[in-house]
Amino acid sequence: MKEIFKITRGTKVILTITFAVSALTIIFAVFYYRSVNRSQDPRIDNARKILLLFDSKGNNMSVVEAFSYLDSAFVTFDTLTDYKNSFEKGIVYNNKCSILLMKALYDSTIAENEKTTLLSLSLKYCDSSIYVYKRWIKEWESLTEKEIREMIVPAMRENQEAFERLNFDKILNRRVRNIVTAQIETPRRLSVSLTNKGTIYRHLMFPDSAFAYYQDALTLWKDNRTAESNLSVLMGGDPVKPNLIESLFPPDRNKR
Repeated sequence: MKEIFKITRGTKVILTITFAVSALTIIFAVFYYRSVNRSQDPRIDNARKILLLFDSKGNNMSVVEAFSYLDSAFVTFDTLTDYKNSFEKGIVYNNKCSILLMKALYDSTIAENEKTTLLSLSLKYCDSSIYVYKRWIKEWESLTEKEIREMIVPAMRENQEAFERLNFDKILNRRVRNIVTAQIETPRRLSVSLTNKGTIYRHLMFPDSAFAYYQDALTLWKDNRTAESNLSVLMGGDPVKPNLIESLFPPDRNKR
């Protein structure tokens, strides 16, 4: 048996190298993500964690529980001057819309009048998200990094207590980069909200309005497969599924 499990010198070298590479990778990951977390704006750290927790729980929450998470995040953004008109509030509104929309469409225990009520309430949150996204895009989409910095600096000051003992320049630079990324992502977020609005109108039996919102959604983001699929169903066709290439190589979300 000893001969069978005998480890040669070459094998020991390979195992040692493999272990060393793995250890270095883990150490690098720990320090990298620690650095990333430390560069996040600490004032919205709690809201960011709440939204991540919300995303991880997904459909395993009741409407009341989900809304309690989202309301907590919303309050954080709403109390900060430089986040009061942020796209993040649009995310909260659209998540509320999606929760109510999914319940209206897939909860077989509710009556038809309750379904209509849920759809109508979902529409209100959807409209709020659309308003927030459009306002944000109008204000931020065309700004350069320098202009973005000039916009946020008055309300994001180094002497604030939240930044004490932290690298303020790193946090400020990260905030600027996040907004640059949002210049690409927010039109897509708006496309998702418009898709939700189209779906609400489709189930409220307003097919012409649904068609218009699906078209608007695809104008903003041509790779919005949900809008494309819903539009196909609305027109009497089959749901659209991503092809094999798209499944293996989804569109680059960092490209306009």
